[in-house]
Parts: sequence; C-alpha cells; structure tokens
Amino acid sequence: MSTAHPIQYLTHTAIDKRRWDACIATAANGLIYGHSFYLDTMAANWHALVLNDYEAVMPLPWRKKAGFNYLFQPSMTPILGIFGNDITAGLVQLFLNAIPSTFKLWDISLNHFNPLPPSLPYPVFKRGNFILSLQHPYEHIQAQYHANIKRNMGKAVKKGCIVKKDIPIDEVIRICQKQFPAFTRVEAGLFEKLKVIYCHYIRQAKTYSVTDAEGRTLCACAFLFSGNRAWYWLVGNEPEGRDYGASSLLLDAFIREQANRPLVLDFEGSDDQGVAGFYKKFGAVPEMFTTIYYNRLPFPVNLFKRVPPHYRNLAS
Repeated sequence: MSTAHPIQYLTHTAIDKRRWDACIATAANGLIYGHSFYLDTMAANWHALVLNDYEAVMPLPWRKKAGFNYLFQPSMTPILGIFGNDITAGLVQLFLNAIPSTFKLWDISLNHFNPLPPSLPYPVFKRGNFILSLQHPYEHIQAQYHANIKRNMGKAVKKGCIVKKDIPIDEVIRICQKQFPAFTRVEAGLFEKLKVIYCHYIRQAKTYSVTDAEGRTLCACAFLFSGNRAWYWLVGNEPEGRDYGASSLLLDAFIREQANRPLVLDFEGSDDQGVAGFYKKFGAVPEMFTTIYYNRLPFPVNLFKRVPPHYRNLAS
C-alpha cells in the first residue's frame, strides 16, 4: 500500500462515491454498512477520511448537539472503521490521528480487521460479533448445533410451525416495530429507512418467517447479502415465539438453504450474554471488534457525557 500521499479529510460532497464503493467492494474487510448508499440512508451526515486514491477509507457519521459535533454509530450500523487491504496498527493510528479536532466526542466502532496500536489515549472496549461459516455441507454444520437448538427445532415442528420464505418486508417490520422499543431507542423514521435499505438491496436479500399452526407469525427476519457475507439483519420475534422455538427453526432453514457455499453468516453480534449464547449454540464463533469512546468536550459539558455504564463492563 502506497503512503506517498497523506490521508485526506473529505466532506460529504467531495467524496467520489464510485471510487468509495469500489474500495469497499475490493477490501478484504468490506462490509455492507460501508456502502455509500447504506451510509447515505442511515446517517443524515457523514464525512470521510481517504488514503491516497481511495486505497483505504473511513466513514465519519456525525451529528451536532448543543453546538458540538460528535461521531456516532448510526442505527443498524454496528461496525464501521477503516476499510481496505493490508491494514496495520500503524495505519489505524494514522487514520485516528487524522480525525479532525472539531469532533469533540467519538463513539465509534472499528471492524475486526482494524488492529489497534499498542497504546491509545482514550477508552477502548472489546466487543464480540458472531459469525458462522456456511462453506460446509448442511449435515456438517447441523452436527455442531447445541442440543438445545435441536430440541427447539423439534418442538417447533411438533407444534405445527411452518417456515415461510419471501414474505413481504412489511411483515418483518410490523413485528420489529412492536419489539424494538423494548430494548433500544427507536429514532423517528427508522423503519422507513430500513425499508429503503431493503428495497435497494432486494436482489441481495431474503425474508423468512415462522408461523404457528393457526398461521400467526411468531418471528420474521430479513437477511442481506454482500460479498461473502449474509447478515442476520432485521429480526423480529413475538413474545410467544420463544415457547415455540421459532427462531431456531428460522435460522436452521436459512442455514440449510445456504450451506455448502463460500459464505459467512454474520449474526451482527450482541453484548447481551443471552443473545450471544443463542448464536454460539449454532456453532458461531466470536469475531471481535473495538469501540472507542473519546470525550474531548469542554468542562463542565464533558461531565454529562461520561463512558456509558454498558461499555464499562467491556473494558479491554
């Protein structure tokens, strides 16, 4: 990778979206979240750092509150960071150093291909995504399931549950609209944005649901595909779905259909031990990533934006 030119800070209007997307598409760590369309939809404002002729890029989604600009992770965008090939800890340091001082707070997550320098002057938190290789035959993958998953699948079938494919995205969203407020803050217009994302990637998407014997939807999901990954992306579960083992049946149906392909199922991770444990029971393995929380707000404003309690439990 050439280092003849410095890393440039580009405002949104100066970004060459064609070159940007080509970088994401050819990067060893390219993720769907880094595509310009995904960012344009999920982040009202984003600028970027670009190395040379788009050899490596780093999106900088930002907002402004109380007169201060800050970096953040947009909804349904758990991981960003630096995208490219041959990324070293030294290059990560250069990118982080190039973030303009006008951003007084960072709450950003770097992807698993972004090795950290030995020491950083701000809090860093190790977090776990979970992935499952689908390159083996279904029988091989299914043999790695925990006994609990197999019991749940058997229970769902015994109760008359049915897996449906290619359901309308509105059915997935309907359940998510009911469920999401219970565990996260739902921003205005979120589900409209998610529908825009789905429709844009519709040829790279699949929807599934599980219904009970009476035809009531117990759980539903939209998967997105990009490169060699499939994302367990937009997921909704009715409360009674757990009693039926519906999610286990849905994920097994997807795995059965996609098995024996050079594909990785990305569960999008979870800091919740219960959810993480569920993914592990399919044979998923951790893929660690890093969150940086850097507070450069002036006193006394900085006192109101301390490290979130949730992050403190993840300190590396």
